[in-house]
Amino acid sequence: MAKIRRMFPGGNTASGFYSFHDNIMGPNREKFYILKGMPGGGKSSLMKEIGRRALKEGFTVEYHHCPSDPESIDGLVIQELKVGIVDGTAPHIVDPIYPGLMDRLIDLVQYIDEDILKPSKNDIIKAKRNNKKAYGKAFTYFKAAKIIYKLIEENNRDGVDFKGINREGSLLIDEIFSEKPSGSGEFFFKERHLFSNANTPEGFIDYTDSILEGVKRVIYIEGDMGTGKAEILNRLIEEGRIRDYSLEVYHNSTIPEEVETLIIKDIDTCITSNRRGHEYAYKRINLNQYFDEKIKDDKDYQTYDLLISKGIYHLSKARENHEILEKAYRLAINYDEINRVKEELAEEIFHNIK
Repeated sequence: MAKIRRMFPGGNTASGFYSFHDNIMGPNREKFYILKGMPGGGKSSLMKEIGRRALKEGFTVEYHHCPSDPESIDGLVIQELKVGIVDGTAPHIVDPIYPGLMDRLIDLVQYIDEDILKPSKNDIIKAKRNNKKAYGKAFTYFKAAKIIYKLIEENNRDGVDFKGINREGSLLIDEIFSEKPSGSGEFFFKERHLFSNANTPEGFIDYTDSILEGVKRVIYIEGDMGTGKAEILNRLIEEGRIRDYSLEVYHNSTIPEEVETLIIKDIDTCITSNRRGHEYAYKRINLNQYFDEKIKDDKDYQTYDLLISKGIYHLSKARENHEILEKAYRLAINYDEINRVKEELAEEIFHNIK
């Protein structure tokens, strides 16, 4: 049965552009196509068309969206076929690990008409420079937001009963790992790291729903900043590693070193602090019962939200400059050749499908 999973392999974060693009496709793969190209060069459209055909055939498709343009995709995975396609162009450079075997590099730059592109040279250079400046401002605001986030956490911890939190964490670990592994097959990764949401030019975009749908057990952990959600998730990750389980780990879109969602594949269980988890949960754990909310400083929360919004504003300015680049390149690209490559890929991927 066809299924769509959506996620982000990269993020616009307090640490700058943060890439998990090497987690799109694992070593246990049949074919991995790496596209190298240019803005407006048809990479995303090519992958979307392959994705549509895969869904029509009933396969599970992962769309790995671009955090700088969530309508575009940076990668595509057809799970049952163990086939992936990725945009390997900067800033998320991906190169073949097994060239000539499972991995194939596809150079789309060769389909640029340089004579048509040359008159746009100054516009392209200026847009690139302004794009870098806008991203620099966005990342500075996200970095400032992280400082306020840590300030809120530190303040809130003074009002937390950590004995109660630790007790909840221990009980949860015992409950989760009492489930016997299903042994239901192989996974691409032993441990995979991605984002299920992102700061984008269109605002905060969250695709967590698509990774929760169909999971047998979803456990939602509710709690304010500093109440220990991430610590419990980290304890669960360590226990999963000890048991040699396959894990999918989804990180905080602004502070990537913090975990938001964990899927333990072997026991088909998800533990998440993402609010979308509330509607899918068979079990809910409210850590706020151990938190004295009177200690909260609402102005710090307002400052954090303001800094995030300022960062997103500058992402939108970066997007405006990227659109200038796309416009310039579109005039110089031979799309007939791009479409030919797409059809060749589709034939190669689906040729054994009856």
